[in-house]
Amino acid sequence: MAFHALQAALAAMGIERSLDSLVTRSGEAFWVPWSETADAETMRYTRMMSTLFRATDLAKVRIEIGGEDDAGSAIAALRQHTSAGRLVIAPVFSKGRFGVIQSVDANGVARAVGPDQLEPGSIDLSGGWSGALPAYPPRKWIYGAIRRDRPIKPAGIPVPDLAGILFVPLGDDIEIRGVCFGIEAVRGATEAVRAGAPLRDHAALERLLVTFEQAEFGFGCAERWLASKEAAHLWDAAELARLARSLRAASGELAERLWDSAGTDSALALGRAVKGRKSAVFELPADLDREPPGRVVELLRGRAVIVDTRSRRAALSRLADVVERAALAFAREVDSVGALSR
Repeated sequence: MAFHALQAALAAMGIERSLDSLVTRSGEAFWVPWSETADAETMRYTRMMSTLFRATDLAKVRIEIGGEDDAGSAIAALRQHTSAGRLVIAPVFSKGRFGVIQSVDANGVARAVGPDQLEPGSIDLSGGWSGALPAYPPRKWIYGAIRRDRPIKPAGIPVPDLAGILFVPLGDDIEIRGVCFGIEAVRGATEAVRAGAPLRDHAALERLLVTFEQAEFGFGCAERWLASKEAAHLWDAAELARLARSLRAASGELAERLWDSAGTDSALALGRAVKGRKSAVFELPADLDREPPGRVVELLRGRAVIVDTRSRRAALSRLADVVERAALAFAREVDSVGALSR
């Protein structure tokens, strides 16, 4: 959501950058998390570096992160930034979703756009807000003020070589570990699926959903960017796009098998889904009036039933193999292209 807000803020400043470009070229696409022990919420915000800073640098702007001690101080800081002509991105909408703040009045009422408000409108900030920016843990009153102190080059983002696009800078060096970090996370998660973790432990299920949903989103952005005209000058961009598409599709399908919403309309729909689909976890309808066909678990996203059978475990395991092969194929192609660019 922070990247969506950043894209909107840049557009308002006259800087046109696609979401796919910001996510892929900053390295955000490849920071896919996996942990055997961390909770899902921690994993959701895990980043080895702030890719948001990398994205603003690519767009030739700067972002100043702030987090005051109370809502009053935070609102005062936002007023100062917006009065200076800066746009602010902050998680001020429901469920910590980000918006773009254009101005804040003396009463703490902001003029903002966001997922709940596509046209500029009023939002009261006096009650405070909380959320997380990439590479920052969730906290209250956090925000990012965007400064445009440098002129924008009409030609767009200069790209010295492939490493500046697909590889994430760590310190002063450009290294391949950015992509490898995501690939290794996907491999660790597929091993957990093959071991049956999501059907034994609902905490593991939540962690796996974070991994595969973020892999689907990130590699989907990489796929679209690599297939765009902006990446046309790259050697073998089309092959990288194809491999990213395979990984995106397989990750998305595995995520769906781990959280299938096909039966949420009614008990009848749930029965049909359980009978006709290979998924192992089904979201329950709110008014279920019969005995669920398996073990019921309570997750952050809602109630679900785990239908644990030998055939469903085997289907999950086979799909995990497909995801892992797709991840390794993408990694090999990045290795070969990266070797040519050096």
